[in-house]
Amino acid sequence: MVLSLDTFSENLGIALFSEDKLIYHTSVYKFKPFSEFLVKKLDDIFNELSLDKREIKKVIVNKGPGSYTGLRVGISIGKSIAYSLKIPIYAYDSLSALAYKYRFVQNSILIGINAGKGEIYSQQFLTSLEGIKPLSEIKLLKKNEFLNLTNNFKIIIIKNVDLQGNNLVKDIEDLSIIGTEYALKNELVEDVYMLEPIYIRGL
Repeated sequence: MVLSLDTFSENLGIALFSEDKLIYHTSVYKFKPFSEFLVKKLDDIFNELSLDKREIKKVIVNKGPGSYTGLRVGISIGKSIAYSLKIPIYAYDSLSALAYKYRFVQNSILIGINAGKGEIYSQQFLTSLEGIKPLSEIKLLKKNEFLNLTNNFKIIIIKNVDLQGNNLVKDIEDLSIIGTEYALKNELVEDVYMLEPIYIRGL
């Protein structure tokens, strides 16, 4: 069984897979204190489904960028599960997972994720049915800087960003499902001791 945790936005995404099939998925608002909320939510899910956590063979987490507190909690709990069960932990970045989700566009796309403080995490990708190719590094942009880039793209994918435009696609789903597909396909295994959230601000 594969457990996937997505904690990068205001919503918590949890997905469970068995033999490559999705057997459970939920997306709920993250209540505080989030660490306690996530632990209880996982306990409730496994009790509801009559599953044993020892059945987990892989853990997958979102490492950001995004809500740093949420990411830190999700990664910490994911690492604890992986360490205690002696199983691998996989991690994907949120911008790449979003780009992979829209790979059918088969063109260059711009991704934007709310970074708070009027700023946006942004990255450019070339997408194809075979996968994605980054065309830029992850950047932290002011909203007007991001808007200036949008004219160069037919499709712009935004997450929790308050912008309007004919070429803007607002993605509202969590990444626990598509992130799992992306992480496993690309074998994004991490060192359980070294894995940390992606932190862009201040660099």
